[in-house]
Amino acid sequence: MIKGRIATALAATTLVLGGAMALAPSAVADSGSSVTALPASSDSVLASCWGQRVKGSAGHEGNKAWCDSGRYREVIQCETLGGYQYTHYGPWVWAPAESVAWCNLGDRINTSHVEWAA
Repeated sequence: MIKGRIATALAATTLVLGGAMALAPSAVADSGSSVTALPASSDSVLASCWGQRVKGSAGHEGNKAWCDSGRYREVIQCETLGGYQYTHYGPWVWAPAESVAWCNLGDRINTSHVEWAA
């Protein structure tokens, strides 16, 4: 449980502090991001994960994530125009599938990270 929280905190911190630097400049310009985190299920295996902002057909803001191993889901922190913050979760998936989380229409994404299955 503690390992999972550490991995989640590491993933969130890396995304927030600019984990996108590991990608090519053109990918950074497209709002892509990259993060490496330790899955909760293993002490010795590092998994690489990537994230990218997406727009829905109705204008919803979302973020998708995909990793090269493990079971995970995308987690985003959204904010309304009035400043209310809430969290939305993407579906649990196995690598290399994508997990996508969406904010409500008109709201924006503050932060995003990958959460590993325990």
